[in-house]
Amino acid sequence: MSRGNARKLSISGRSLPDQPSWLYAESFLQEAGAQSLKTEQTYRSGLRLFADWLQHFEKDGYSAENEWPLNPDLLTTATALEFRTWLTANRSRATVTTYTAAVLGYLDYLDGLDILSADVDLNKLRRHIRRRKVDRNMAANVVDLEHARADVPRIVHYYDTLPLPPENDRYNHRLSLLRNRALVHTFYSTAARISEVVALNRTNIDQGRARYATIIGKGNRARTLYFRDYALESIRAYLKERTDSNRALFVAHSRNRLNARLSATSAHNIVKKAVRAEGLHESLSAHDFRHFRATQLLREGIPIEVVQEFLGHADIGTTRSIYAPVLGAHIVGEWLDNMDVTPVEALQRTEEAASAENSESSDDSPFFTER
Repeated sequence: MSRGNARKLSISGRSLPDQPSWLYAESFLQEAGAQSLKTEQTYRSGLRLFADWLQHFEKDGYSAENEWPLNPDLLTTATALEFRTWLTANRSRATVTTYTAAVLGYLDYLDGLDILSADVDLNKLRRHIRRRKVDRNMAANVVDLEHARADVPRIVHYYDTLPLPPENDRYNHRLSLLRNRALVHTFYSTAARISEVVALNRTNIDQGRARYATIIGKGNRARTLYFRDYALESIRAYLKERTDSNRALFVAHSRNRLNARLSATSAHNIVKKAVRAEGLHESLSAHDFRHFRATQLLREGIPIEVVQEFLGHADIGTTRSIYAPVLGAHIVGEWLDNMDVTPVEALQRTEEAASAENSESSDDSPFFTER
């Protein structure tokens, strides 16, 4: 019997499986533990408990018959909230905090890969959970995401400024770099979801000549992706050196997956590589291109209805709920920059007004006589 099977799951009492508790959990935990091994261990325990709880109480169609790693496709918002309620009643406050952070962080990671269940509403979860801003590494200071997202263009700059390897290099480093440049330019130009980008075919954009592409996006809805000149130029440079026959726009160039369609995980890792190399905030991912571009366009004065269409939101209420606070802060900030009065100026104005009032009172005095 292996060491892992000698241990028991705390709710069901079953032997602890040798496999990870969830699909994609290991890559998430690797990120979560980048700065702290203790965080990785705590989050691992939290995800195990969540899986055990779901199977023991047979929530969302899970049961003890499901082998690990569990597929997250069945998860719902209501069940995630119910798990937190159960934690609150059965675990210490510290455990509730860290295990909730583990589950939310994992769901957020899936959302970044665009593989989160459509039945999980992250915004609703955060609204119902007191601790709304959860850093995956449990850092003491939570960085303002909007401030962190201002560095998104540096991800593009990173790949644009890497020296291009010589032609016909045996390890395909040149092709990989050309692909990475085209990929991040596509994220920036289109603000598309990661699943939408990796699903693109060469014909969608006429080999890099079409300025827009109609695709089937989230919710099985048709939407249009807009390709600016900088994105098309990088795509054409990449396709020019491709010799494979794969119809996919982005493919793998490593030996073990040569010419296979690029996966969402690989695209995610390409962005994360630049994040680490540039020393940017570790939370940044491919999904942040959408947020950055939306706020950028709104601040430039583009109507919110246009941004809704650009992002492919079915309901304009979604666009407003996500970006109105950021846009509102920007507008108020601009007005304050132009109209605000410092304490020194306010005091000066008060004193000037009082002086003027005293002067007028003296002029109106009945005892004033002109000489």
